Amino acid sequence: MNLTILSFRRVWSFRVSVAALAFAACTSSGDGPNGAGAAGTTGAAGTTGFAGTTGAAGTMGAGGTTGAAGTTGAAGTTGAAGTTGPAGATGAAGTTAAAGTTGAAGVAGAAGRGGTTGTAGTGGAGATGAAGAGSCPTTANATSGEMTQTIMVGGMNRSFIRHIPTGYTGKTPVPVVIDFHPLGGSGSGQKGLSGWATLGDSKGFITIFPNGVGNSWNVGRCCNPAQSQNVDDVAFTKAIISTLAKDACIDTKRVYASGCSNGGGMAYKVACDAADVIAAIAPVDFDCSTNPSTNMSEQLNNSCAMCNPARPISETQFRGTNDSAVPYNGGLTPVVAGYYFPGAMKNFTTWGQLNMCTGTPQALPGHSACQAYPTCGGNVDTVLCTVQNGSHCGSYGSFGIINIAWEMFQKEALP
Repeated sequence: MNLTILSFRRVWSFRVSVAALAFAACTSSGDGPNGAGAAGTTGAAGTTGFAGTTGAAGTMGAGGTTGAAGTTGAAGTTGAAGTTGPAGATGAAGTTAAAGTTGAAGVAGAAGRGGTTGTAGTGGAGATGAAGAGSCPTTANATSGEMTQTIMVGGMNRSFIRHIPTGYTGKTPVPVVIDFHPLGGSGSGQKGLSGWATLGDSKGFITIFPNGVGNSWNVGRCCNPAQSQNVDDVAFTKAIISTLAKDACIDTKRVYASGCSNGGGMAYKVACDAADVIAAIAPVDFDCSTNPSTNMSEQLNNSCAMCNPARPISETQFRGTNDSAVPYNGGLTPVVAGYYFPGAMKNFTTWGQLNMCTGTPQALPGHSACQAYPTCGGNVDTVLCTVQNGSHCGSYGSFGIINIAWEMFQKEALP
């Protein structure tokens, strides 16, 4: 079905976070007894001297991982003042035992903590942990700026605009917002309409503006030519994320989706089918339309059938009361014959059910035009923001859509 719905304009917003690790060490030393040295002076210096090597047996104490006993071996070198110089060398073997504490450091036993090297080893392990928590791929070579990127998906070359914020360094993982254009639109047109790229520059997240096949998205019941060609736009979305994860330093637990009209339907579609890679959505001026049925009753009452999110997923929808293309109160769209929308409240109720919400929706604190269920599964948000007198895709700037959306996004991350 060809919806040439879509007039668009201005601004949207989103959230971010980061983590790391480190720590410190301690050393110990000791000294040991020197008994048999005098005996060495007495006569058969050789033999008595060996009594000195008995002092080296003290270094066997060092073998007990005391470390300090190793230093006792060093005291044995004092005995080496007799002809028992070799025993002194054995004492040196004692210091080798101290080196053994380096091995102990591998598991951080008590001896390891005593040895200087051991603590250094533990510190190294901590540093490795920190790198694992906030690492960036070695393949990441993206820099701040904007470019159009092409990837092969489903035997087709698909393209998207990649906008990386001015403050991006490639050293810290950043969030991502994917913004889908309306039917008949384009990635560049949606970038100019919503304002997500500008907000991304100020907040430090990457924005993506994909291009649909024939300027359309296959969301289930809509829209041609993507629907009639059975284009897998969910696979395209996942391919964008996996490509971006190699090329840039992104926080893969904080990837969000938005869009207006047919693009809003696409945000719903990825929530239904890709909740494993999408943390939250913010659709604008559209209802979930994953049910391909052409039956009027099905479209009005069960338009989100076939939607089975892998988990509860935060959803903040924006709807204008003067939207003539996608009626706020539901019904037949004047644009396409035989195409019905359930309406904002019915759609809101459906998502409350999908997200296992309970209680009566209440005004969202700080946003009286938005209402939210008090409790939902997985502590997610399920929100409807009503733009009084809002037109189709015409309230981005006047209502501050992306700022509210980003406020909600910042609280969400994949489990």
